[in-house]
Amino acid sequence: NTLWPLFGISNQMLAGIALMLGTVVLIKMKRQRYVWVTLLPAVWLLICTTTAGLIKLFDPNPAVGFLALANKYSTALDAGQVLAPAKDLAQMQHVVFNAYTNAGLTVLFLVVVFSVLFFAIKVGFAALGRKERTDKETPFQALPDA
Repeated sequence: NTLWPLFGISNQMLAGIALMLGTVVLIKMKRQRYVWVTLLPAVWLLICTTTAGLIKLFDPNPAVGFLALANKYSTALDAGQVLAPAKDLAQMQHVVFNAYTNAGLTVLFLVVVFSVLFFAIKVGFAALGRKERTDKETPFQALPDA
C-alpha cells in the first residue's frame, strides 16, 4: 500500500524531468515558439507531484503521511502495543522502518527534481542569451573492425 503512492510520485516526477529536458532542448535549438508545448505540462506536473510528495511526507493522518505513520507505530512500539495489521513487535518495527524509508525516498525524489529544475533554468537562460544555436551533436564515427 505504501509503494503505490511512492511509485506514482516518482513516475510523474520522471515525466516532469523529461519535459524539462525537452524544454531546454527546444531553447537550445532556438525553437522558443514551441517551448510552451513542454513547459506548461512540466510546470503542472511539478506543482502536482511536489504537492503530492509534501502531502505524503507531512500529512498528520497516518493513513496518508509517511512520517505520521512512522510516529504512530513508533509510539505504539514504545508502549509495547501491537497495532493492526502488524501481528507482533517485529512487524511493528518493519512498518516504522518502511515508513521512514518511504519518507527518505520521497525527499530524495524531490531533491533530484528540484536540482534538475535548477540546472534546466540555468542552462535555458544561458542558451537564451546566445544568438546561435547551442545544441550540438557528436559526429558519427564508425567502430573499427575487430
